[in-house]
Amino acid sequence: MARIFITGSSDGIGQAAAKLLSEQGHSVVLHARNADRAASAHKAVPKAETVLVGDLSSIAETKKLAEEANKLSPFDTVIHNAGIGYGGTSSQEITKDKISAVFAVNTLAPYILTCLMERPKSRLLYMSSDSHYGGDESLKNATQSHSYGNSKLHDVMLANAFARRWGNEIQVVSMHPGWVRTKMGGSMAPGGSDKPAKALAEWAVGKGPLASLKSGAFFTTSGEESAHPGAGKVEKQEELLGICREVSGVGVGVGESG
Repeated sequence: MARIFITGSSDGIGQAAAKLLSEQGHSVVLHARNADRAASAHKAVPKAETVLVGDLSSIAETKKLAEEANKLSPFDTVIHNAGIGYGGTSSQEITKDKISAVFAVNTLAPYILTCLMERPKSRLLYMSSDSHYGGDESLKNATQSHSYGNSKLHDVMLANAFARRWGNEIQVVSMHPGWVRTKMGGSMAPGGSDKPAKALAEWAVGKGPLASLKSGAFFTTSGEESAHPGAGKVEKQEELLGICREVSGVGVGVGESG
């Protein structure tokens, strides 16, 4: 049985995958933004091991979340699933750290958690979107951008950057789950969360064709796809890591090799 940590698992695809995994007997650690959402998440996934709380729009809370997650390590799989955008009230906010909330949650938080958490034993995933194809690879004003597409491009860049570092030891990938009916996707989305949740759950425990893809792969529920060309540029990946390091004060941790 595997141990899996999933950020943003108080609803949507993250919660659906967590429920599948826990019902299969795997140990799943959930994550929620606040205590109220944590309580509802544990009610929805009663077989989960526990729920960690942390507001990913806050650099300090994200660092604290990494500390709490490390107390439960090691994990076999870590899934950076949390995200905001598409016109929500928080999608146009500037945080107390003076950065865009979209950048803070979608880009900076997975960077900080990757750097500060103990590396998972087998698999690491950054949830992206086909919206990343419209992202700006220039990284101009990245920390102030409210663009969901930009942040999802950043997620593929992060996956590629850490795949270069750790890809010979663990599988590091990014995923587009599809346009599905969730709080993020909205009620007009054509698909439900069942298909991506099943694919994510299978991948998380090393089953199915997605689990055999090479590190650095970007995939959908149907298999590997070509990502935005900018995501593969090493110099842009490193520039993004530098931006994240400067804003957060957190550098890439043990395991960096290039």
